[in-house]
Amino acid sequence: MNPSYQAARRLRPAGAFHLPPPAQPLGAVVDLILEDSEHQPEIYLTDTRRNLSWHLLLDATDTPGMWRAEVMLPSEPTIVTYVFQFHAPEPTPPLLEIRQIEGRNTAIYGEWTQLPFKIAVYDPLAMPADWTQGMVIYQIFPDRFANGDPATDHLMKGVYGHEPKFHAWGDRPEHPPLGRDFYGGDLRGVIQKLDYLAELGIDTIYFTPIFDAPTNHRYDAIDYFKIDPMLGTLDDFRELIAEAHGRDLKIVLDAVFNHCSSDSVYFDITDKFGGGAYASKQSPYYRWFDFEDHPAKYRGWIGLGFMPEFVECPEVEEFFCGKDGVTAYWLREGIDGWRCDVAFDNSDEFWRRFRKRVEQTRPGAYTVSELWLDSTHYLLGDTFNATMNYRFTWAARGFLAEDMLTPSEVDDRLAVLRRDTPPPALKAQMNQVDSHDSNRILTVAGGDVRRVKQILAFQLSYPGAPMIYYGGETGLEGDYAEDGRRCMPWDNLDHALIGDFKHAIHTRRDLLPLRYGDFETLVIDDAQRVYAFARTYQGETIYCAFNASDAAASVTLTVGGGAWRDVLNGTPCAVSGDQLTAQILPRSCAWFVKA
Repeated sequence: MNPSYQAARRLRPAGAFHLPPPAQPLGAVVDLILEDSEHQPEIYLTDTRRNLSWHLLLDATDTPGMWRAEVMLPSEPTIVTYVFQFHAPEPTPPLLEIRQIEGRNTAIYGEWTQLPFKIAVYDPLAMPADWTQGMVIYQIFPDRFANGDPATDHLMKGVYGHEPKFHAWGDRPEHPPLGRDFYGGDLRGVIQKLDYLAELGIDTIYFTPIFDAPTNHRYDAIDYFKIDPMLGTLDDFRELIAEAHGRDLKIVLDAVFNHCSSDSVYFDITDKFGGGAYASKQSPYYRWFDFEDHPAKYRGWIGLGFMPEFVECPEVEEFFCGKDGVTAYWLREGIDGWRCDVAFDNSDEFWRRFRKRVEQTRPGAYTVSELWLDSTHYLLGDTFNATMNYRFTWAARGFLAEDMLTPSEVDDRLAVLRRDTPPPALKAQMNQVDSHDSNRILTVAGGDVRRVKQILAFQLSYPGAPMIYYGGETGLEGDYAEDGRRCMPWDNLDHALIGDFKHAIHTRRDLLPLRYGDFETLVIDDAQRVYAFARTYQGETIYCAFNASDAAASVTLTVGGGAWRDVLNGTPCAVSGDQLTAQILPRSCAWFVKA
C-alpha cells in the first residue's frame, strides 16, 4: 500500500472504507470496492451533468467484509457521484467521503466535510495539446513590466471620476487602489525583454488584459477589438507575436467576457461613442445588459456600477464566440490561448461554445479557467484545457511557505487533486504560487528566499505547467494584490536569485520525467517535515525530496543501485546497495538523477 493511499485512509472515518478510482475516460468500466463492512451495501450513483440516477447492490467477494460492484461509466463527459447505503437491521446514514473544500477568503487551506464520492469522466480525444503539457508560464501585468515607448505614457484616461496619476517607475502602487495610477509599461517594453524571458527558460507568456480600458488593470474593457493605446498599437502587438514565436514563446491573453466598462462602446454611460445601452432602449446593445430600471438601475459585476455585467443572450454569445467574434479575432491574430477571467460567472454552456470556437479557429490552443475552488467539471474535454490551480497554490504555500500543513496533509490534498483531474489535463494545469490577485510568495514566506527557491522547485517538479508571476525571480514583494503589482526593478535585479531560477527551470527542461512523468509519493515524514516523490517517464525516474523544516533532515530512497547525484546542487549521493541516503539542508530540496 503506497503512502498516498495510507494518508487518504487515515483521514477517512472509522469503519467501512472506500477509495474512489481516478478520473476515467468515456465509457470506462470501473470496480467500486467497499472494505470492512459486515453488511451488504447498496450504491446510489448520479450522472451530475444530466441529473440521471441509478443504484445497485454490491456483490460479496472472496475476502470477508469486502464488497464489489462493476459500473460502466457514461459515454459523455460528466462527473458521477455516489454514496453507499448499508443493508443492516437498522437504517444507516449513507457512507460519504471526507473531502476538503477550499475557500477563497477564509479557511483557504480547507475545511473537512462529508460529500459524495465522485469520478470525473473525460473525453480522451479532447485533452490539451502536447505543447501545453509541462510548459513554464510567465505572467505579466503589462503596466508594471517594462516601459519601452515613453511616447504613449500620456494616453491615460479618466477613471470613473478620478483623475489618472502617472508614477515614477518603482514607486509603490496607490492604496487603497482606484485603478488610476499608471507606470507606463507597454508592449514595446515586453518586446525588448523577450530575450530575457527566453534565457530564463519561459515557454509561454500570459498577459493580464491588454484591450482598451480606463484602469491600469484593464479588467473593464472599452473595446475588445482595440489594443489599449497606452500599451501600443495593433502593429506593436503583431510584432510582439512574431518576435515571441520566433523565440518559441507562446502568447496567452486574458478573456474578460463577463463584464465591461461602463464607459465602453457597448454600455457608454457618458454617451462618448453614441448608441450605447445606457442611452437608449433602442440601442443594439440594450439586450446585452440587465436593467432593472433603465437607465439608472442595472446589474454590475459584484455590484460595481462601473463594470456592468453582460447578459447571456444570443447577441452576446455571438459577439464573443461567433465566427467573427472576439475569441476568433485574436486567435487569428496569432495568440496561442486564452485565460478566462471569473469563469464561474458565465454558464458552462457559454464556455462550451467558446471552446468550440477556439478549436474551430486554432486547434490546440490553450484554454484556462479562473476558478478558486474545485474545477473538475471544467476539465472533462468540452470546456477548458486547464484551470488556474489554486488548490495546488494553497497546498504548496501551506506546506513550504507558511508551515500550516504537514507532509501528510499536503499529500492528501494533492492526492485528491490528482485523482479528480484527467491525467492529460493534470500536466497542463496552471500551477501558480502567487498572481496579480494575491500577495507575493516572498512576502508569504516571510522574506525567506530559501523558501521561495524551494517552492519554485516544488512547482517545477510537480505535474503541471508552473506559472511564475513577473518579478518573482528577482524577489519582488507585496502584502496584497495591488501591492504585489510593483514595477519590475530592471535597474536593481537580484542576479543571484535570477540565476537560481534559471538553473532550476533549464534543469527541469532537460529532465523529461519532471515535465511528462507519472507521479508516486515515496516519503511522508511528519516528524522531520520531509516529503519525497518520484516522477517516471519512459523508464527514467527522478526522485524529488523536500525538507520543510529549519533543521537538516535525512531521507532514504530505494533507487535500484548505481551512481546518483543531486542535479540541483551538483553533488554526488551516497548509495549502498539499492538505497540512496542523503542529508537535505534546512528549507531545501534535492532532485536525484542517475549519474
